[in-house]
Amino acid sequence: MKFRNRLKYRIIVAFLALSTLLGALFAATALTIRQNLSTNLIGESIKSNLDEYMDKFAEDPKGTQGEPIASNPKGLLTYPEKLALVLPLSYADLEDGIHDLNENGKQLKVAVNKRHIVDGKEVWGYVIFDVTTPPNENRLVYSSLAGVFVLFTIIAYFLAIIASKKILKPLSLLSSMVEEQGKNPQQLSQHFSNDEVGQLAQTLDDYALQLTEFVDRDKEFNADVSHELRTPLAIITSTTELILAQDDISEKTKLRLSRIERAVKQSAELTETLLLLARKEQKTDKDLKRTQVGQLINDIVDNFTATIKLKKLNVEIIEDDWLQVQAPAAVVSVALSNLIGNAIKYTPKGTIKIILKQDRVVVIDQGSGVSEEELPKLFDRHYRGEAVTAKGSGLGLAIVKRLCELYNWQVIIHKNDNSGLTAELIFSL
Repeated sequence: MKFRNRLKYRIIVAFLALSTLLGALFAATALTIRQNLSTNLIGESIKSNLDEYMDKFAEDPKGTQGEPIASNPKGLLTYPEKLALVLPLSYADLEDGIHDLNENGKQLKVAVNKRHIVDGKEVWGYVIFDVTTPPNENRLVYSSLAGVFVLFTIIAYFLAIIASKKILKPLSLLSSMVEEQGKNPQQLSQHFSNDEVGQLAQTLDDYALQLTEFVDRDKEFNADVSHELRTPLAIITSTTELILAQDDISEKTKLRLSRIERAVKQSAELTETLLLLARKEQKTDKDLKRTQVGQLINDIVDNFTATIKLKKLNVEIIEDDWLQVQAPAAVVSVALSNLIGNAIKYTPKGTIKIILKQDRVVVIDQGSGVSEEELPKLFDRHYRGEAVTAKGSGLGLAIVKRLCELYNWQVIIHKNDNSGLTAELIFSL
């Protein structure tokens, strides 16, 4: 499983994303509050100092002489006609209150008082406070916030790891128990509380019960088929042998009985092969007799003699090499019968070549073939080509594919240059 697709990774990423968002909001909020508090406190402070001084000056102008307007900021008292001597003329337009100015690259907080008249003259008071933040102070604030942000992220990462382990612990336990089901089957839901994981465990228990019932029915069916089919097939075989042993039967009857005998043998082979597929059992012990593929192909072609004569086909068996396979003859026969049978069925006229090579059997027909898009679908169950008109269930090649998977063989089908298809059954020798 890719790391980014794991639940643990998703939980950690969610924690980190949340911590990043909260950290960024915290930093922005802290800076905003700091700036507003600093600005507002300074403004209120200098305005309070100015108002207090102006009140004293209005009551006793001479008594406040020499007393500074403010202790720290720059403060001055002037008359409107003398303003230009001490301040820029733009200050004359400032109304009573607190103002923010930018002068020569400096940020100034200016408190203005224009409410008093002394000796018949209007008196203006100004307190100017330089609120420009030193660069070093900004760097210190930003560095502190960055350090806190990084620390917060690291803490969030480790908390995410701890939380993910606790959150995923029930799922990990369920996963390990499911893996052990094949060795030690048990009820999963009894080990979990009635939460989401417990509900999942209960669903798995129900599904496992259904699968068990299905497998049991399948085994019983296979056993019944194996028992019930072998008996009538054995009776047909023995009866055919007894009739063939008689001296007073005609050659035509012998030929028909021989066909019945071969059909019974083919049915027995197919039954055995299908049972092997149903049990996924590979019958390849060391003492298993090797199957002579050349003789087997001759028998298979004989089974299709009637169809070959009816369609006036020419079947060539070319033995380039002597081929034998360590597998049951029934299995090899079923696989080859499907490939050869399809070639005969879908070739209206012409020649069918069956070539035995060192490790494979090649079947070349001259049928109508299929398109390139249809080739990968030929091994699907119940699939039949769009141009196919002959009767069939579409199971033959699917059975061949399953046999190849069971015995580690390989089956390949490709188009010929002119017409028809070529099927190759490659054995693992």
